[in-house]
Amino acid sequence: MAPSLSLLIPGLLGPGLDAHPESASLRPAAPALEWLLARAKIGAAPQSAEAVLFQLFGLPIPAEADLPLAAVTRLADGGEADEGWWLRADPVHLRPDQRGVFLVDARILAIEPAEARALVAAFNQTFAADGLRLDSLRSDRWYLRLPADPGLRTHPLLAAIGRDINSLLPHGPAGLRWHALLTEAQMLFHGHPVNQAREQRGQPMINGLWLWGGGVLPTGARAPAAGLYANDPLARGLARLANTAVAPVPEHAGDWLASATGETDSLVVLETTRHDPVDGDPAIWAEHIAELEDHWFTGCRRWLQMGRLTALHLYPSNGQTYTVTGAARWRFWRRPQPLAAYPR
Repeated sequence: MAPSLSLLIPGLLGPGLDAHPESASLRPAAPALEWLLARAKIGAAPQSAEAVLFQLFGLPIPAEADLPLAAVTRLADGGEADEGWWLRADPVHLRPDQRGVFLVDARILAIEPAEARALVAAFNQTFAADGLRLDSLRSDRWYLRLPADPGLRTHPLLAAIGRDINSLLPHGPAGLRWHALLTEAQMLFHGHPVNQAREQRGQPMINGLWLWGGGVLPTGARAPAAGLYANDPLARGLARLANTAVAPVPEHAGDWLASATGETDSLVVLETTRHDPVDGDPAIWAEHIAELEDHWFTGCRRWLQMGRLTALHLYPSNGQTYTVTGAARWRFWRRPQPLAAYPR
């Protein structure tokens, strides 16, 4: 029996083009993707890729609290399951100017493991009396263990990249205390020898922490499909939580089909376009769409028409899901629309 395939592709529909002076010339050529979207049955889905993953793994999405991403991604980074209350405390560069304080994430900081260890050690020495412990399981993903739930609500790191953070800081009953703690951590990092050396080398300072995704490990996770393919740390952490195998993402759809022999259904998490909406470069997004078109969408369209794929479920993290079956080839009256016509 032919398998079904679910593709979770955060940021697939990219940055808005309408306000871009060269928007018409930057619209990507994606005939297979446009064909798939035009002939799909549209349903509701969570707005964020993270919430989609929680839903697919059978976990509840809290209404009045953060998704507990930190505790889950920590599993993917080598941490052991425990009952602790964890926050992501990712290292960032904060750049103040007349318009506000803007955040640069770790993708361009090139943090060395020794730099991470030194800054984390300084933090832990300074804040040990507050019951806080910072772990740098990876140079670019840090974790803060708290003795109890601080009652904070936070914004994901992706929502803060390139933006003024003043309206995005953690909030809640203890918000002001945590703002003060973050300011103290910024001062500590600013004067640390690690950052003095980085400044001398012309590198951006690691002068802040972005807190988000707090909570404890959820329970009851179950495998979302017979086959799971992901490099994304949340998906890999959820797989560990559900005690299910996860394989690296295949480079091409053909590689997936060859490895999925015997699987009734598969979930593949593709991160090609994850940062395109926040980076705001339509040309780069168009390149990424061309890559996905060549590597995935053209093959999926052909297999649906041939009966080698029973269904394709697309999750572009825009609050909708798009399901295409082999019967789509008969829906010729559904004309393809440009990608800009779909919600982002």
